Amino acid sequence: MENLDPKTVFYWSEPVRKNDAAFELFTAVCNRGLICSGLGQRTGYRDQCLRDVEATVEKYLRGYRIVPDKGANLSVIRQIREYLEGLRQEFTINLYPLGTEFQMKVWEELRNIPYGETCSYSEIAEKIACPKGQRAVGMANNRNPLGVVVPCHRVIGKKGDLVGYAGGLGIKKMLLELEKQGKKESFYE
Repeated sequence: MENLDPKTVFYWSEPVRKNDAAFELFTAVCNRGLICSGLGQRTGYRDQCLRDVEATVEKYLRGYRIVPDKGANLSVIRQIREYLEGLRQEFTINLYPLGTEFQMKVWEELRNIPYGETCSYSEIAEKIACPKGQRAVGMANNRNPLGVVVPCHRVIGKKGDLVGYAGGLGIKKMLLELEKQGKKESFYE
């Protein structure tokens, strides 16, 4: 990604399938790395992601232009597709998340949740030394710009219930089931 044009954010959106379900995959990169990724099913998902990228650029990357470009996003698209096909458990993408100091701390902790495992919002809050901050952790999860790659889908309610996911609870459930199957298969290999 280092060879990308500086001062430009390149985004792409395209349909992907997992089993019988269709999703929209959205990605955005700059020369420093991936700044946005996600899966969604709702109408207008691509447009909402693009608005989020525009707001992020306005706040953190003033002066950058935003252009559609599949080629700049190919590595990310390939790795997310491999993940969805059960062929990849870790991403090797340069990440460039943009957010507050607290959000960055939460997002970094999310990356420590192993493939196929989950933890609660309160466990994340404790790990980042904010033991009463489970709601704030939930809000940071909601603002995670790197869905799937930074695995906010692995964070569940304290009692094991599926709560909150920007792409929708159906996608969260699908991702957790995918990882559960992948973990079981790799266990027996």
